[in-house]
Amino acid sequence: MNIYIFDMDGTLTLSRQKMSKDFSFRFLPWIKSHLAYLAAGSNYEKITEQLPPDVVSSFSGIYSSMGNVFHQKGKEIYRNEIKLNKELLRKLEAYRKNTLYEGEVFGNYLELRPGMLNFSVLGRSCPFAEREKYYQWDKINLERETIAKELNEEFSEYEVSLGGKISIDIVAKGCGKEQVARKIRELHPKDKIIFFGDKTLPGGNDYSLAKALFEVGNSQVVTVSSPEDVLKYLKI
Repeated sequence: MNIYIFDMDGTLTLSRQKMSKDFSFRFLPWIKSHLAYLAAGSNYEKITEQLPPDVVSSFSGIYSSMGNVFHQKGKEIYRNEIKLNKELLRKLEAYRKNTLYEGEVFGNYLELRPGMLNFSVLGRSCPFAEREKYYQWDKINLERETIAKELNEEFSEYEVSLGGKISIDIVAKGCGKEQVARKIRELHPKDKIIFFGDKTLPGGNDYSLAKALFEVGNSQVVTVSSPEDVLKYLKI
């Protein structure tokens, strides 16, 4: 039997967008006949905003906040928390203040979730058009990549990776998505695991899970760039 794991933003949905009706129509019959888990950087509340209730209830389990919270059939099974270094917070404030991005910045730039901190120079309260504007600027200027690299070098107790289009995810060492690989392998010791994610390369917030799956063995990683890629791979 194959066990499936899906990232959400950039994989099952466009970044911070609701699952499209067409995707849901095609995906729902498939997931009802397969054993699948969700492994998202978003918190559980955002997941339930973006995915239809019948899709949410069809997952065998949902790992949110980089695997630091686990739900089954709407019930929270466990959660981890994170301790934040004050110097790290000061550093994030400095990045925000000294950004070279010339566009407007918005609120909610530090979002504490169970077991993780999400940081965005732009601010998560931005309109969608501003999100895309910053994303295109960042692809050229690599601000997020530079911030993540510097933080990983200075704060060895944390793991920092790119998340979505405008932010970075910060977790305690060993408390990123890689923990999902260990937990699912414990639940399914002999089955093949197939993981779909859009940020599976080094520096992305799916990379630690992809790497951990290769370490636990009998696993496959499918790198996608859109929900349409998922449908093509699953042939649905």
